[in-house]
Amino acid sequence: MKTIKIAFALCFGSFMLLTTACGKSKALMAAEEYEKSACACKDLACVTESTKKFGENAKDMSSASSGEAEAITKASTNASACVTKISMAGIPGMK
Repeated sequence: MKTIKIAFALCFGSFMLLTTACGKSKALMAAEEYEKSACACKDLACVTESTKKFGENAKDMSSASSGEAEAITKASTNASACVTKISMAGIPGMK
């Protein structure tokens, strides 16, 4: 259930990144940092902390420009893939 909540949070965060765009920004830097930190994680505790930190850093998504939407989406998608991989590894038969 925790995995599903994290996945929904990531999807919602990605949606918010796309819908509130306006500059290079803290938003893009937050998405890139989230991608880097989430993909460096080896366990669910690390992923949870990384996601929490991204949520805190992503509060100012209005700073993103419309031209950054693709880069933010790419970073968020890559981070989501890493989070999903690590989250699913903890479920028997899902490796």
